[in-house]
Amino acid sequence: MALNFVGFRLGSSLAPEEGVRTAGFWILRSGWTLLTWAVLAAAPIVGSPALALDVDTLNLFELDANPQDDANNEPDDDWDTPPDGANGGSVQFTGIIPDVGGAGDKIFAGNNKDIHEINTWTHKPGPLTGPDKNDLTNAYAAAYESGGNTVVYFGADRYSNDGDAFMGFWFFRTKPIVNNDGSITGTHTDGDGVNGGGDVLVLVNYPQAQGATPEIQVLYWETSCARAANNNPQPGQCADVNLLLKAKQTAAACSAGVANQNFCALTNAGDVASPWDYTPKQGTDDVFPEESFYEGGINLSILGGDSCFSSFMAETRSSKEYNATLKDFVLSDFELCSVAIVKNCTAGEVNEGETAFVYTYDITVTNDGSGSLYDLTIVDDSGTPGNTADDDTFTLAGPLAKDASHTFNGTFESTLNPPTNTATVTAAGSDGGATTITDSDDDECPQVSRSPAIEVTKCCTTALTVEGDNVVVAVNYSGQVCNTTGGAGQPAAIGLSNVTVTDDSGTPSDASDDQVVFGPASLAAGICQGYTGSYLPATVNDSSPDLATFTDTVTAIGTAPLGFGQATDTGSDTCPICNGVCPDPPAE
Repeated sequence: MALNFVGFRLGSSLAPEEGVRTAGFWILRSGWTLLTWAVLAAAPIVGSPALALDVDTLNLFELDANPQDDANNEPDDDWDTPPDGANGGSVQFTGIIPDVGGAGDKIFAGNNKDIHEINTWTHKPGPLTGPDKNDLTNAYAAAYESGGNTVVYFGADRYSNDGDAFMGFWFFRTKPIVNNDGSITGTHTDGDGVNGGGDVLVLVNYPQAQGATPEIQVLYWETSCARAANNNPQPGQCADVNLLLKAKQTAAACSAGVANQNFCALTNAGDVASPWDYTPKQGTDDVFPEESFYEGGINLSILGGDSCFSSFMAETRSSKEYNATLKDFVLSDFELCSVAIVKNCTAGEVNEGETAFVYTYDITVTNDGSGSLYDLTIVDDSGTPGNTADDDTFTLAGPLAKDASHTFNGTFESTLNPPTNTATVTAAGSDGGATTITDSDDDECPQVSRSPAIEVTKCCTTALTVEGDNVVVAVNYSGQVCNTTGGAGQPAAIGLSNVTVTDDSGTPSDASDDQVVFGPASLAAGICQGYTGSYLPATVNDSSPDLATFTDTVTAIGTAPLGFGQATDTGSDTCPICNGVCPDPPAE
């Protein structure tokens, strides 16, 4: 992913003067713990007025060298609001991250430098042995979207204000891991050799002199840089090994009187109350002495391309030099990439074998973060979250651009009616990076309804037959049984199993002489089958032989699959001792 600087219009590009405090911040495309204190200032951008905005006057966040919210500056957030999305408008907030300073604290070990690869960095237990000005106490950052721009506000405080401070912010595109064995796992994301596109380091040099203002330098990780171009590199030139200078600006303090400050920073000129626990080296608890609290802002969109960073690291440095030794650090996830997934289970049907249901669904994924997403994988659980064997998996070839969406369609089978269907998406903020960006959504599928139906007809005739030594009347009957689902005006088709037709032999109250004259058998929807039977009636319906009639009833019953229940129907007929002929039943 390319991060292209559109260009800067700079004043005289002065090298940092001796005695100036320097601060730097890396912005990574993957996750770390957060920052140290920093100050950033913006130069106007040439040829891209759409990106020219003042991070100090966007009605997003208060940059006033005070962490307390000013009621006169609403709706701006501040660090004590907090800007957590629920109470503020941020899309990401680290929270106030304490750098414990004692047991459990981690500091850089050995000769670690910004020009080195991440996996060569090492750490050891704190606290920092000195100088105390390099000891971080808390750090914090919040990201906002404004007019298509990604604006990040950041801050940190330090244990001592005794002396110049040299600091940096890394914005990483991946997520370095601080291991218990003293190693740090991770690699920088490289730029393209010209326009950047990799990890970003913001160095802030803040002099301690009265009325001093910060100098800010923005650099890319760029492995094509083998060494510094010269002793005073200019934007577009290599500043040191692996570092390409993209911009630098003196007098970069946030100022409402300066237009189009795409980055700037401030520090407190006097005592300021701390909203969180803070103990200075000298002074009153929960009060920041002068030049102990730092905050700033940067419009990441001035870098061009996307702002799909994943973590922040704040660091303190031994000097203003690009190859200065690193001292303390705070690391935090800061995922500016985001993906949203919406799952819709739209319809359900009985499968062809009537053994399960087939559900149709669609899944829409949307890139609602600050930069392109890569390596998207969507997994649908087919309504069985505990069984991954039947999961459906979709992948998206190529990146998904900011604000873009893509829809996938699929079907799955389930014996549940209805199932709840869940889909999950994972993505990376860089091509081949860790797929740590995720979202999930579920939807209850529509319930499938079927109303099984059966119909039975009956016709009877009488005839004389010999029974032993006697001539008796026999009742012969026939008819058909039909599965009547699926026809015009009928319930939706469903098969029936265990279909039987039982005749009561003219004695409905006596089940001992009942006869099963059909089945058990299966009937598909819309299919009819014939049946025949006979019985010797035990009674007649009239005492006069010439008026005698015989009545019997057949009962048809069938069971629908998938829990749709049973269907039943009855058919009766009365025939006199002498009657006509029944129609032929359908062939079985």
